[in-house]
Amino acid sequence: MDNRSGSYALLLHSVKPFEIVIGKLGKMRGEPGYYVYCGSAFGPGGITARVKHHRRIAEKPHWHIDYLRKNLALQEVWYCYDPINREHGWSQILAAHSNSHLPMRGFGSSDCQCNSHLIYCAEKPSLHRFSETLGQSIPDHEAVLSKALT
Repeated sequence: MDNRSGSYALLLHSVKPFEIVIGKLGKMRGEPGYYVYCGSAFGPGGITARVKHHRRIAEKPHWHIDYLRKNLALQEVWYCYDPINREHGWSQILAAHSNSHLPMRGFGSSDCQCNSHLIYCAEKPSLHRFSETLGQSIPDHEAVLSKALT
């Protein structure tokens, strides 16, 4: 990863049920499984700076994902350098998968019209399958997705 702008997805995992309060959104109950959070990084430092923030556990949570990171392990980061913000489309595609659902309405999407940018998946999602779906679902999505292990 470098300091270019783009979009990213955090693949998080929980081995046990949890209950946390997400800022003003309120209480969230989670189940064991995988959670994918879609975001974008178009500010200073680009994807590298944003992912560096997400790798740490925030002492003073700023974003909704900061609250969740206290309970879930970050396993992978999927990202692409693309001048178009892809977090909205990615969230919709992931949520449409048959083994997924939105665990909390409004999570990470208080500044847009999306239902949520957090998706729960019963099974570990595949970057390869996700990449193929993007190519079929979003005609102008030509950026190559990459994976970084944490």
